[in-house]
Amino acid sequence: MKLTIHRGSEEIGGTCVELQSGGSRVLIDFGLPLVDENREQFDFSRFKGKSKDELILSGVLPRIKGLYEGEQPTVNAVLLSHPHQDHYGLLSFINSRIPVYLSEGCKELIEVSHFFGQTNYEAGNVRPVTVWEPFQEGDFNVTPYLVDHSGFAALAFLIEAEGKRIFYSGDFRAHGRKGILFDNMLRRPPQNVSYLLLEGSMMGREEGDYKSEEDIENKLVDLFRNKERMYFMACSSQNIDRLVSVYRACKRSGRIFVIDPYTALVLHKLKKISAHIPQFDWGENMRIFFVPNSYTDKMAEDKSLFKFKSAKITYDQMQGVRNRLVIKDSYLTKQIFSKKGHLEGTTLIYSMWDGYFPGVKGFWEKNHVSVLHVHCSGHAYIDDLKKFVRAIEPEFIIPIHTFFPEKYPELFGDNVMIVKDGEMVEI
Repeated sequence: MKLTIHRGSEEIGGTCVELQSGGSRVLIDFGLPLVDENREQFDFSRFKGKSKDELILSGVLPRIKGLYEGEQPTVNAVLLSHPHQDHYGLLSFINSRIPVYLSEGCKELIEVSHFFGQTNYEAGNVRPVTVWEPFQEGDFNVTPYLVDHSGFAALAFLIEAEGKRIFYSGDFRAHGRKGILFDNMLRRPPQNVSYLLLEGSMMGREEGDYKSEEDIENKLVDLFRNKERMYFMACSSQNIDRLVSVYRACKRSGRIFVIDPYTALVLHKLKKISAHIPQFDWGENMRIFFVPNSYTDKMAEDKSLFKFKSAKITYDQMQGVRNRLVIKDSYLTKQIFSKKGHLEGTTLIYSMWDGYFPGVKGFWEKNHVSVLHVHCSGHAYIDDLKKFVRAIEPEFIIPIHTFFPEKYPELFGDNVMIVKDGEMVEI
């Protein structure tokens, strides 16, 4: 069997791994880079209008024969771990005849993202998998594992061929709302793993003040019980664990979580995946502000906006209960409050990666809004990575999705095998 890491051996994001066995080839993830060669935020808009060949020459697309539209496909399939752009953001370039295996929840979120123009990938030739049930693709036998991650319905993969067992961890953690999945993995790990491709996003980073989603929820409850302030909440509309934490904190503290129609649609689409995801019609602790932006207009055009009418809250109604509100931050919502001079007595809770904060810091400072950072990582801490490795006991560990592959030997021992981007190795 042959392994090639096309991108991700020395960076977080843009992940793409290829396995070959016999006449079969599969890719695991096909993501958009997060950073450029200087480790500054990657700006894909610089390459707008570029052809496939130009993107390959520039290094944005990896040079993989038989993958792209216009070529005879020689790649059997893509295994997609979860719906974050750094793992699927380049899939729009692949040949439409190549199937993409993914979770049902991942499919739903990609379709929502495409509907709103956040991605060019339509999720056309997709094959939703059933977790823990193996399937055959060419010479490969693949078993998807559901894992705890900030990306919804995230998967790891056990891939078997030629008597070898490769376990791709994907992005995972132990401290989210589905931490039981990590505990179960430790109790019943995959056996006889030859090679573990292990993410290491948290290497070189501090854990932060809040270690788990439970810590986040409890901190929010403490904050929300202060009835003198209105809160804005900056978090991703697709970070379902975080939305659940905010909703639960609002319910425990008697506050109203005000979301936008886009967020309401995301939650509604996932209702069939999990009955525990908060919905717009669950009662008084969730309301929807029909913020007048392009997303709301698009929902109005296709009439999906109407279903949320029963939970609508107007701007004037919000002013009447402002100190009971936790408002999901969006660009236009905060601009409306600012222009009307109604941000006094407001605190922003920033619940995202701090690297994004400089882009919005100026607005909140200009409006004299205090900021609290209440966030925990979507990735496994170092101690949990060690537990994971001890449970699986792989013959070899291959670093992936990390800026610090050189730290792996000191953490995991002599069985670390460092593979460079573009290097094909026999395993």
